Amino acid sequence: MIFTMSKLTGHAGSRFGWAIVKDKNVYENMLQYKSLADSGTSKDTQLRALKLIKVVLENGGRGIYNFAYKTMRGRWTKLNHVLSLSKRFKLQEIPSSFCNYSRTVRGASPAFAWLKCTKEEDSNCYKVLHQEANILGRKGSSFDAENHYVRLSLVKRADEINLLLNRLEELVSKEEQNQTTRSS
Repeated sequence: MIFTMSKLTGHAGSRFGWAIVKDKNVYENMLQYKSLADSGTSKDTQLRALKLIKVVLENGGRGIYNFAYKTMRGRWTKLNHVLSLSKRFKLQEIPSSFCNYSRTVRGASPAFAWLKCTKEEDSNCYKVLHQEANILGRKGSSFDAENHYVRLSLVKRADEINLLLNRLEELVSKEEQNQTTRSS
C-alpha cells in the first residue's frame, strides 16, 4: 500500500509519502528506483510532514477519520438520492458493514461510485454522461467491466462534487420530462 501526505491531509505538493511492502524483492526494486529517480525530500518538507502527522494523530486520529467518514458518507447519500429517481441510471448497492476502526456498523462511504446505464441503447455509459451532461468518469472497460458502467470519483473538492450532483439532477430531470412527454 502506498500513502501520501497530500491524500491524507489535503496538503498537495508536499512530496512526502510512505509505503507498506510485504515482498522483499518488490521493496528492493522500489528502493533502487527511488534512489535513481528522486533527489530526496527536503528537511523542510520532512518537518512539515511530521507536524501534519502529529496534528492528524491527536486523539488517536479520530478527528480526521470522523471528518472523512462524514464527508464521504454525505456524498454517497446525496448521489444515491439523485440516482434513486432515475430509471435510466443505477448505482451499485453497498450494504452497511462493521467497521473495525470505529467498532460500529457503518453505512457505505466509498471513494468511487459505479454507475450503470440500464438502457440497452446506452452501451457506452461514459459517452452518454459526457455528451448529455458534461460529466467525466472512467470507462468501465478501463477496469475490465462492461462499458455500460462508469466509475465516478467522489474524492474531489466540494465544489466539484456539487457540480457533479447538479449535472446528474439535470440529467435525471430530463429523463422525467421525456417520460411525461411520451405519456401525453
